[in-house]
Amino acid sequence: MTQTSDNFSEKLKTKVNDADKRLKDLAASAKTAGQKAKADAETQLASIDNKMKAQKARVDASAAKTKAWAQQKMTATGEKIADWKAKREIKKIADYADGAETYAAATIELASAALDEAERATVEAISARIDADLAQA
Repeated sequence: MTQTSDNFSEKLKTKVNDADKRLKDLAASAKTAGQKAKADAETQLASIDNKMKAQKARVDASAAKTKAWAQQKMTATGEKIADWKAKREIKKIADYADGAETYAAATIELASAALDEAERATVEAISARIDADLAQA
């Protein structure tokens, strides 16, 4: 993989690992702490909501970039790319590669936003379970 691809991959892995740790910590807390776990869940929800609001513009821009790439991809067929290579049209090949990297970065941003939404849903589920458990106690 290229350095750019490695960076994309590493960024997503880090985000997944960080979310997993936060969720495991909250779930462990929920099993033992009751009201404190509920407060922790509410704090975590607020943090996720703030992060999602802050990144909304980037996510919207990334969605637009993925749409633009889809359009570029439809016009740059495999045959056309092979022709560029045969004719050594380096600028066109480089522009296509740049577009592919922009697309990859945009989809990582979208995946990151989807991960935030999944984390939020999981925290909401844990919070609801805490409520249910406290009601039974």
